[in-house]
Formats: sequence, C-alpha cells, structure tokens
Amino acid sequence: MNDAFAYDVVEYPSYIHPQMHPSRLAALARLHGIAAASPRQCHLLEVGCGDGLQLLTLAQAYPESQFVGVDLSASAIARGEAMRASLGLENLQLVAADLREWNPGPRPYDYVLAHGFYSWVPGFVRERLLALCGQSLAAAGVAYISFNALPGCHIRKMLAQMMKFEVGGIPDPGQRLAAASGFLQYLRDGTPGDGRYAELLRGEATELLGRTEPSVVFHDDLADVNDAFLITDFVAQAAPHGLAFLAEADYSEMSIHGASESARSRLQELEGVDPLLKEQHLDFLKGRRFRQTLLRRAEAAFQPAPLREAVLAMEAVGQIRAEVADGGEADMQAGVSVRFAGPEGAALRVDHPAAKAALVAMGSSFPLPLHATELLALARQACASQAPIEDDAEALMQVLVAGFQMGLLILHVDAPRFSARADECPLSSALARLQIEAGQDVVASLRPSMVRLDNRLALELARLLDGKRNRDTILHDLALRMSKLPVPGDDGEQGVKSEAWWRQVLAPQLAEGLQQMARMGLLVETEVARGPSDQRTT
Repeated sequence: MNDAFAYDVVEYPSYIHPQMHPSRLAALARLHGIAAASPRQCHLLEVGCGDGLQLLTLAQAYPESQFVGVDLSASAIARGEAMRASLGLENLQLVAADLREWNPGPRPYDYVLAHGFYSWVPGFVRERLLALCGQSLAAAGVAYISFNALPGCHIRKMLAQMMKFEVGGIPDPGQRLAAASGFLQYLRDGTPGDGRYAELLRGEATELLGRTEPSVVFHDDLADVNDAFLITDFVAQAAPHGLAFLAEADYSEMSIHGASESARSRLQELEGVDPLLKEQHLDFLKGRRFRQTLLRRAEAAFQPAPLREAVLAMEAVGQIRAEVADGGEADMQAGVSVRFAGPEGAALRVDHPAAKAALVAMGSSFPLPLHATELLALARQACASQAPIEDDAEALMQVLVAGFQMGLLILHVDAPRFSARADECPLSSALARLQIEAGQDVVASLRPSMVRLDNRLALELARLLDGKRNRDTILHDLALRMSKLPVPGDDGEQGVKSEAWWRQVLAPQLAEGLQQMARMGLLVETEVARGPSDQRTT
C-alpha cells in the first residue's frame, strides 16, 4: 500500500492533545522570556491535522483567532470540513494538500504544530516542515514538533521490525492488522524463559495489545517510514532554518527531580554548560521514547532559567490535595510543612501559609483554572495573612514554578473557558453533541481533553443540553428517551421501562449528573453559570 494514502484507507483516531494547546505553549514560552501570542489573538497552523479535531476545539474557544490545518488525507479533511461547516466556524480553514506544494501565505504564524508527523514522513518532507517553520514562524512564535526519541524508541522499533517481517507481502489493511495482532499475542504468550529479553518482549507486546488502538499500530508501527532521533540530532536538523530549542511541551519531563543524587549533580553541571546536553542525558537515563519538543527562533530573547514573575500574569490549574489529617487546620499555619500531591505521583512540600492556601484553593477549583492574582487574593484571605503582599506574591511565584516543573500543576495564558457548574438551562459543547450524534462516546471537552461518556444515559443527557431546556424539561425528555431503550432486568433479560419509572429513578440523580458534565468540562460558560463571584481576571 502507498503510505501517502494509507490514512484514507484506515482512519487514524482523532484525539485532543492538551500539551500542544496554545494557552499552555504561550505560558511556557513567556516563562522563558518569549512574548508568545495569546490564543485569543493568534494565527496558528497545524501540519498533519487529520480531521482537525484539535483545531475545531480551538476555533470554537477563540473566535477572534485564525486557525489553519493541512493534511494529505482528503477523507480526513472532508470529515473535519463537515464538522466545521456544521459548527459554523469561519475562523478555521482545513486544506487537503501535500506539504511540499502547499503555500502557507505571507502572514506569519504564532504557532506551528506537527504532532505524530515528523517520524513518519520521508526526510525531504521533514526538511520542508522545518523550512516552513523557519520561513513562517513569527518573531515570538513557537513550533511544536513531536517525534520518536532515541534511545528509548529502539525497544518499540524492535517489535515494529518483527511485525513488518511477519506481515510482509500482505496488502489488505484488515489482514495486515489481524496478522500483526496475532503475532503480538504469539510473542506475549510464547516467549520462553524469564530473562531480561523475555521480560522486555512480553511487556512490550502486552502494552501494544492492551493499550494501543489497532489503527495506531497500523500507521505507526507498520508504516514504511518510522524513524527516531536523538534530541541533539533533531535540534541540529532545525538549526540551519534559524530555529533553536525552547523546552519540552510536557514541562515536567525536563525536571531532574527523580534522578539519583549523583545523576542530579551531573545533570546540573551539564545544564550550566549546555541545557540541550542535559536533555540528551535525561533521555539516556529515562529511556524516553517520544518527545514533544518546542522550537523558537534562534534570535528570540530566550531566558534559560524560568522567570518567576511571569507566572503572576498566568492562570494555574491542578488536581491537588493536601495530605493532612482530618480537621488539620493547624497544618496550614506558618512553619508547618505540608505535602501536596497530584493524581499521577507528583508532590511538593510547602511551608509558607499563603502558598499552602493557594494550592488548597487550586485543588478546590479544579478543573477550573484560577488566575494567579485571584489565587493570591484567595490565599491571603484564607490564611488571614498579615505579611506584605510582596512577600506572599514571592512565595506564590516560587510554588507555582516549582509545581509546574514537577508536573503538579499546569500554567496557562488565557485558558479556554467552560462552566464549573450547571445553570438552570445548561448548554453542552456543540462539538461534543456533534460527536455524539455521529455515534462517538469519547468526545472533546472544553478544557480541552478527551472524555468518555461510558453509558447511554450519559450520552443522552449530554445530547439534551442545548441551552433551551430547563431541568424539568431535561428530566422529562431524558426519561422519555430512556423509556424507548432496552435495559437489562433482574433476570438478565433485555426489556423496557416506562417513562414514569425512569422519571422516578432519574429525578434524584439529575443534579449530580449535570454537575458531572461540568466536572468533565462539557458545559459552556454563561453569565448565569459563572455568577458575579466568578469573575476571573484575564
């Protein structure tokens, strides 16, 4: 099969990638002295955009910005164009074109994004992407390019080589996938012994079978082009185009916190000499397989060390909990060190009262971002601070930067807006409702992220939230819809329940169901939902 048209034959799954959102890229760039554009007023290009799902969320959230997506797959662009037209997004242009022949136009781009592209195209196409960034990236622009990283990717490439050998000569996509899946099962179940090789092979095959969609295996692992690069080699390829390393989009990946004491000492020495060399050594130590690297113009006013004061103009969000005993108000006082933890293992110890109160406020607000000035005001009020505001601000800046570096929280510039609670006539995301109508149960939230509506009740509820129905009408219509659907009975047999039965069951659950929609970031922010106490500084 010609890989140039493979995406027209086997559809690649559409995902939202929060780490490439311009509100996050702007925060990271500004933290290092580059005045990146706000997503509210930006010009953004995504190369290899597929059906443009990421761009659809951006165009919906930032109507005054302009977004462009280009992809070689005409069928993917057609799907995206149908959604764009249905949503009436005039600030988004989707183009089916070969990157080598496409003209990006004279206007510079504040952001150029290329996710899942660089490693899977021939060298001359990679060169064209870097040339485009060199020619079209704004002076304070940011380019996001992800790629398979060495040395860690050698492990995945080893299995890819085996699978391509096994399916060689099979032209039909379905048969290729079936053969590859069967071969992975063979490796998982048939590898003898318990040595290092056997453990590695079984683990990798199990991972691919259990956590990777078949279409991803088809396009990523069975592709004719599937290259990987050292980070130093990638940056060297970008340098002739006037581009230089900025950071990793997943900022916590740059932290040396998890390394041993001896390794940290070595990494700190390297960072003082050459930050990129420190990144290369981190890849050696961690076996990183995939990078999401940000590039800047080489002449941009880059600051290697993060500028703490920059965070006071940003928003922060984190699913943070304080590890204190029940009723542990005393732990929030001065001099007491409290451990704050996130859901994925990141943790930070804080002893400053205002900084502790800020993290508590952030955790309570999640998933809604809070502006740093609002966090400061809330924190000072919560701990009844008598300290000079400059001292509390300094403590807050320190904890926000440290938390960002460790992956405890995320920093944004003009984060996308959504409602933290359901009003009387809640409105769900038009894009999510469109996806549900198309039969999808994993949809784009307004945060944005991908969320799963894991049952028919949740799907029907989201479809009904059109901003016109009040709660009584929602309950009536939801009960009516559910009464027409078969449900398993006590005996295991499928049957239907009456509308009255559904109303009785759903009435006490509706408020929580609507609040769950808000927690998932599916509800559009309105003045009613926000309320006078939720006016956020931006």
